[in-house]
Amino acid sequence: MVLLRHGVHPRSSGLVLSQQQYTANLLKQSHMDLAKPLSIPMVGSCKLTKFDGSSLSDPSEYRSTIGALQYLTFTRPDIAYSVNKVYQFLYSPTSNHWAAVRRILWYLKGTIDHGLFFDSSSAPLSLQAFSDADWAGCPDDRWST
Repeated sequence: MVLLRHGVHPRSSGLVLSQQQYTANLLKQSHMDLAKPLSIPMVGSCKLTKFDGSSLSDPSEYRSTIGALQYLTFTRPDIAYSVNKVYQFLYSPTSNHWAAVRRILWYLKGTIDHGLFFDSSSAPLSLQAFSDADWAGCPDDRWST
């Protein structure tokens, strides 16, 4: 069980929201607390399919870790895309999918202190987002992502 602990850190120029302790607990629970950190959560050329790799004998750790990673995306939007990709295989994960999850955890190890910064000196808070469609990009069923 991961301890749910949030961090609101006031700074002179605003607030930082982070889940540093939550991330540390997730890494420890996943036996990744001593892992070597990586600089990116997923390789851009990574094409996960539902048939690559061998089926996991017990997918409960995979599912639990994915749930924890989803919760972490509230303050870590930098992992949202990668977590979404591995979430697609929640019901039939393979060893390749687990390797992709481990890579996300390695990335978190190197960026454990990251969070969201809200600048108090700026004008009204505005949200900017980007979306892109990958038409027929799923290699399994040719659906759009």
